[in-house]
This record gives sequence, C-alpha cells and structure tokens, in this order.
Amino acid sequence: MQKLIFKYCLFLFLLSSGRVLAQDPATTIDTADVASKFIKSGNIKCDSAEIHFKNNDSKGSKKFYKEAMKDYKKALKLNPNSFAANYQMGIVQTKTNDYRNGMMSFDKAISIDPNSGDAFRERGILEAQNKNDTSALKDFNVAIEKNYDDVQAYYHLAMLKEKQKKYKEAIESYSHAIESDPNFKDGYMKRGFVLLIYQKDYVLALNDFNKVISLDPENNEAYLFRGKTNFNGSAFKNADKDLSRYIDFEPNNVDALITRGAARINIFNYSGAVRDFDDALKLDPKNVIAYMNRGTAKGAMKNYTGALEDLDMAIKLKFDFSMAYVNRALVKYANHDKKGACKDLEKADALNNEKATGLLEQYCHNEQK
Repeated sequence: MQKLIFKYCLFLFLLSSGRVLAQDPATTIDTADVASKFIKSGNIKCDSAEIHFKNNDSKGSKKFYKEAMKDYKKALKLNPNSFAANYQMGIVQTKTNDYRNGMMSFDKAISIDPNSGDAFRERGILEAQNKNDTSALKDFNVAIEKNYDDVQAYYHLAMLKEKQKKYKEAIESYSHAIESDPNFKDGYMKRGFVLLIYQKDYVLALNDFNKVISLDPENNEAYLFRGKTNFNGSAFKNADKDLSRYIDFEPNNVDALITRGAARINIFNYSGAVRDFDDALKLDPKNVIAYMNRGTAKGAMKNYTGALEDLDMAIKLKFDFSMAYVNRALVKYANHDKKGACKDLEKADALNNEKATGLLEQYCHNEQK
C-alpha cells in the first residue's frame, strides 16, 4: 500500500513539473479530461444554486456557488487555457456579482476562442450592467453574427435598446428572440410591456400577454399587465377579471388596486371601486389618483359630501391636477352648485384641460348669455 501511495505522489510531482510518461499508458493523464470533470461538477453546483435562488434560499446558493468556484479554479490550474473553464468561471463570478473578475474571465475565454458567440454575449451582459452600453452593443451584435439564433443575445440587446428609449428597435430584437424560440415567454412579456407602455399598441400587447399566459398559466405578473392592457383598450370587464386574479395573490399592489377600481367605475360597480381605493389609500395615504377616483365613484353614488372631501384632498395634494378640478366641478354641478362648478372648470381650463373647455361652453358660457 505504501508503494502505491509513493507511486501516486511521484506521478503528481511529474505531472506538475510538466513531465508526462507517455511510454506507460497507465501513468498518463488527460488534463483536459480532468478539467472537464471539474467543470461538470461546477455546472451541477450552479444548477443547484439556481434552484436555491428561486426558492429565496440565498445561503444555499452562496454555498453552491462557492463550491463551484473551487471546481473551476482546480480546472484552470490544470489547464489555464481551457475555454470552458474560463467561460464557466465567468458565469459563476457574474452570478456572485464579481463583475470585474467575471469580465476578465470572459476576456480570457474570447482570447482562447474568438468564435464563441456565448462568451461575447455574456461579456455584453456584464458591460450593460456596468453601463458600458457601446461595448455591450458591439458584443451582442458579434454574438448574433456568430449564432443568428442566439435567443439571449437578442433578448439582452432588446433590453439595451429599451433602456436607450429606442422602442421600435427593442421590439424588433424581442421579435427576433421570439422567432428563434417561439416559446420564449420572457420575450413575449418584455415585448408586450414595450407595446403597452411606450407604443400604446394595446392589440399587439394583448396578444403577447395572452401568449405568456398560455405558456405559463400561473404567471401572475402577466395577469397584471394583461389587465392593464384590457383597461387601456376599454375592455373593462376583462380588466376587472385579470386584475382580480392578480390581486388575489398580491393584495398590496397599489397600482393594481387603483386600476381595478377605475375599471369598476366604468362597469358601474361603484361600491367595489370605492373598496379598492380604500385599500389603496391604506397602503399609500397620499395617493392623489386614489383620492380623485374615489371621489368620482362616490359622486356617481350621489354621496356628494364624501366625493367633495376626496376631490378637495386630491387638489390639496396636487394643486395643478386639472382632472380633479373637472371631476369636482361635475360633482358640484350634480349637487346644484353651478357657480362653484364653473369656477372649477375655469381653473381646469386655465391648466389646458380640453374637457374643461367643452364643459365650460356647455354649462357655463351658455348660461351667461
């Protein structure tokens, strides 16, 4: 047994000194093979770490990444010019927010294999995170040149374009990602968001959110954005349904509560709307929109005192809120305070509210003639 140990130690010494005894197959070793075994081990640990992240177990993920890092270091010690080891080391360093060393690892990987689109893509992601947009753009384009179907390269390029407010180009890149993978739900989600928020194309946005939900029926965020899309597209009943589904799981989202409340006003569910605005104001006591909308709902219920209190508060919080003046004017008019209503409409008109201009002509100017 001692002889075997001695031979093994001697072999390790010879290996570390660069001498490989090729004449005896039993004593040769493929360093690339050893490196790949370490890398495989590291990959398994990284996969496990991702599971911990999804389960919000950060301690577990840190442990796994630390172990993976050890494996990659061993692999690189055996073969410093291993593309895979450098590339995977960069991945782990990125996951652990070690961006400086991650960049160096990807630089090394690219110098070893300049034809690897993956390394360019990952380096581009790091550069985008470090706000080096010009270099990131170059790397994403190179990654796409190397692999026209690189879903993640298109995806991150699209997010970069979105950050630069180049929304049409962002949509185009998201579309390329989806073409490369028709089941890429993140691509549909992000493209739908750009279409909803920036392009105001509610038909196409709705198609994207429908697709996300068909691929992932439990994706609660998709119900939120589909609900907002339905609201903006005047499909108020569908908006109420989608937002209710979302609020069941996220009851403390002020934006969702206000949007559902507004949808309920439009389908004449005024009491349900008031409850939503009540809940929103408990979470955000100075929310101007919630006060204005609750005042509007109370006015529709002929609770004029409560309506005026809410609208007064909205104007107190935001003195130039023209829509609040318009809504208060309508409540005052319904409560037979025509003089007060006309004063509010004049204030709203001075704030360039187009609706106020028409109402002034209809309710105030004609009466003065």
